[in-house]
Amino acid sequence: MTITKLIIIQLKICIYFPADGMTYSFGVFYAEFLTYFEEGKGKTAWIVSILVGVTLSSGPISSSFVNRWGCRTVTVAGALLSATCVVISAFANNVLTLIVTIGVGAGFGFGLIYLPAIVSVTVWFERYRSLATGIAVCGSGLGTFLFAPITSALITKYGWRGAMAIIGALVLNCIPLGLIFRPVPERPRTPVTEPMLPKKNKSPLKRSQSTEQVTKANGKVDDGDIARLTLSQPALNKPHEQKQQPYSRHGSGIMQRPDVLYQGSMTSLAKFRAPSPERAHTSKEEREERCECLPCSAESRAALSEMLDLSLLVDPIFILFAVSNFLTSIGFYIPYVYTVPMSEKLGIENPPYLISIIGAANLVGRIILGYISDKPWVNRLLAYNLCLTIAGISTAMAMFCWEFWGLAMYATTFGFTIGAYVGLTSVVLVDLLGLERLTNAFGLLLLFQGIASLIGPPFAGLLYDALQSYAPGFYVAGGTISLSGLILFFIPVIERRTNRKRWLQETALETV
Repeated sequence: MTITKLIIIQLKICIYFPADGMTYSFGVFYAEFLTYFEEGKGKTAWIVSILVGVTLSSGPISSSFVNRWGCRTVTVAGALLSATCVVISAFANNVLTLIVTIGVGAGFGFGLIYLPAIVSVTVWFERYRSLATGIAVCGSGLGTFLFAPITSALITKYGWRGAMAIIGALVLNCIPLGLIFRPVPERPRTPVTEPMLPKKNKSPLKRSQSTEQVTKANGKVDDGDIARLTLSQPALNKPHEQKQQPYSRHGSGIMQRPDVLYQGSMTSLAKFRAPSPERAHTSKEEREERCECLPCSAESRAALSEMLDLSLLVDPIFILFAVSNFLTSIGFYIPYVYTVPMSEKLGIENPPYLISIIGAANLVGRIILGYISDKPWVNRLLAYNLCLTIAGISTAMAMFCWEFWGLAMYATTFGFTIGAYVGLTSVVLVDLLGLERLTNAFGLLLLFQGIASLIGPPFAGLLYDALQSYAPGFYVAGGTISLSGLILFFIPVIERRTNRKRWLQETALETV
């Protein structure tokens, strides 16, 4: 691992620190807003729900910006926007204003920061990508660990308005960090890294692409897999002095990198899932070649069509995985938002430290799970399912704890196991659907996650307003998260049935 790559990881940790730190420790502000504005818990929870929903849903917009201007510019713009909105929030006089400034404004800014930080790690690492990404995103856990007591101390000394302004200034630190982002160097073109193509297939897209080799389980290199892993160098790979060239989607498209969201090691990909029958007649290369002669507007529509692969919505495995993600996202943020006010109601001292414990356990969990996910003896789907199930059960069991140490044990268990949801989602998706469909599948999953994130915290707040207890909200969170893990145990059954059906069809064709 070179010095440059270590610097890249350290930058990502520092960038995630203020952005995710504020989001995941927002429960401290939430408790303060309840007292200050005297609004219902459901209405106040919309602040953090919209913050999370906008951050996730802005992924496609952020990716298009990165395609056009590169990671450095997009990160700086996102940091400036989010910091400005957080500082403006210090002057808010009602919850509605905070929904707009923090939920919409800061959420969109954090979305512009989040995707470039992930992308710039994935293009630097291949063999140890899962571990590198796990270390990079541990800045989120570190931010949660430190931001909760820091926010509590700032509120105690300066009030929530002063604390909000100071945190907005901390977010500004992402600007110099974004400016330090280094472009990824062009890979040398050799017969191994860039195989010769027929003359009729040569295009600006193909000439700008580099190819990754994928070693099969038997040690051989399959040409078909090489073709499927042909990667274009995105705009983030180009130094700024080269950006004056006319923009072309083909030459600088993040969305043309089929592995850009894959957090696992490339060497762990032994094979790809066969393409679905309805898509087998149209290869990716043919679709790219067909797009080359289209005008700009038609080309944009073709890109949108490529990103929104609606055939996934009839794939039973993807549907089940999407439902699982939807259920997980409903309950995911409820503990982060309501642990502090719930602990205050129980009379527990220093409740912000429980959020810190969740962050510390999450930091360790992401690194460990990221490391072991690439081991050949690990069943990643099974590990993913077990972690979600344990996280959900522990969340429901938290309501049987009445003292700090009992809740601390819950925070540790939840923080560690929920790290699988962040670190292993893209890895498991590739195992189930294949690398070529990762971008489309992950984009649709973000849509499901964004919608679900808008539901969870406000619904838990409405339950408290109606029943005057935090227990129903935690039961909902625990039930949805554990159910999201349990339903995925049916995926191997679906795969066996699908493979058997396909085998019977092939046998029937051979007989005819």
